[in-house]
Amino acid sequence: MKICTSNNLFRFLVISVLVLFPALLIASEYIIKQGDTLWDISEERMKDPFLWKKLWKANPHIKNPDLIFPGQKLNIPGEAAEKKKEEIREEVGVVPKKAEKEIIPVKITPKKITVQKKNYLAPKEILLQSGYISDDIKSAGKIYGSPQMKTLMGRGDYVYINTDKPAPINTRFYIVSKPKKIVHPVTKDTVGYLIRITGVLETVGEDNGNKKALILESYGEIILEDTLADFYPVELPVEPVKERRPAINGVIMKLWNEYNISGADGIVYLDKGTADGIEIGDIFNIVSGEKPNIPLGIAQVISLKDKTSVALLKKAFSEIKAGDLFRN
Repeated sequence: MKICTSNNLFRFLVISVLVLFPALLIASEYIIKQGDTLWDISEERMKDPFLWKKLWKANPHIKNPDLIFPGQKLNIPGEAAEKKKEEIREEVGVVPKKAEKEIIPVKITPKKITVQKKNYLAPKEILLQSGYISDDIKSAGKIYGSPQMKTLMGRGDYVYINTDKPAPINTRFYIVSKPKKIVHPVTKDTVGYLIRITGVLETVGEDNGNKKALILESYGEIILEDTLADFYPVELPVEPVKERRPAINGVIMKLWNEYNISGADGIVYLDKGTADGIEIGDIFNIVSGEKPNIPLGIAQVISLKDKTSVALLKKAFSEIKAGDLFRN
């Protein structure tokens, strides 16, 4: 009678697990953070946002892909499980057939590549919510109702929408607050309208003849009659390699809120843009609009249009208001 040693028994059990229960070798784990979506996680961890359905399938505890919450754990399918299998095979002496043939490795000296760390000027939420000034108001639809009869909505709420063109399930839109007319504080001319994005929604189907959508992200108050804009990927502004302080003068037309700003991290809207030579990352001194033009703060441009730009206050020495100046 053949006796099975403890080593052989261990090897037998491990091979059985590899063959019969590969699901036990789970992929890497990820903890969901505030503002995450399966689309974003797939892009970051699986290098392809269109693999979000594969990510959802690998996590059966997620019943609705649109409803994920901070603190939940996700298994990221990929190479981690296969790597673990190979480690166990080596440990128990199970070598793949292709490894039976002796391979003589060729020594390769890797080239050193300097990876430049990107320093973003502003997070996505601030960039979207700060918006831009435009004289062309385009709408792709609007929010007209709520299944829960709400008038103030946020992330995770369902809404009823109208769209100007067909929007099948999983079509995304930006939610835009009511545009505000911008009048230049000095010339009194109408410059355009302030377009501010307050969230992202995605169509989920029909509900008693109503087109239904789920709010995936919210950056501010979302109300009935808010309009929709076509969705597009956001490219975050990056800190330039070399600091620029161009000799350009102009006027602050508007502040983030209707009130004066007296601290850093506020948003100001400038009356100069790309047509005037301004670039992303440009830094300007803020001074009072009245003489002797007292220094009030320092601002850095985070987004641009032809004739206007948006800047983030890096420092504020005193109260800043519409009509104050920027210059170098």
